[in-house]
Amino acid sequence: MEKKITTHITKGVIIGLAMVAIGLAFQIFDIYESWIQWLVLALYCGAIIWACISFSKEMDGDVTFGKVFGHGFKTAAIVTLIAIAAFGLTYLIMPEIKDKAMEKARESMAKNPQMTEETIEKALEWTGKYFVLFGIIGSLFSYAFFGVIASLIGGAVANKNPNSGMPQSM
Repeated sequence: MEKKITTHITKGVIIGLAMVAIGLAFQIFDIYESWIQWLVLALYCGAIIWACISFSKEMDGDVTFGKVFGHGFKTAAIVTLIAIAAFGLTYLIMPEIKDKAMEKARESMAKNPQMTEETIEKALEWTGKYFVLFGIIGSLFSYAFFGVIASLIGGAVANKNPNSGMPQSM
């Protein structure tokens, strides 16, 4: 009986949809704490590392670092695409997220004593003009960057015992 290997696409879709569900829950319940966003990124990294370890187990350890890293990287790429698409759809469906984000940015900038009201207004005007671009770049950077790091970690910690199929010399 041949073992079935879970593809990077399947894992990426599952992880991506879970990340979207978590993000939507935070939007719906109006949760914008920065430490929670870091927690979500940590969960994402854990999921990519799990995907790498799972791949190695499914291959009975007959993998190299490069194969495991590649599987994790491709999984992260799928999640990144889903995150970008979800940002776009969320912005179309719930355009008020821009207003909420701008208000949080205003509150954050107001805490800085060096920021004048005029500087804050200019920064918010500029940010509002490029909000969608910043959202896409932010999703791309955060998910791709942390996905690469998690793939490197996953490739390093996954069990690897490559069998080249060639007879061993004595």
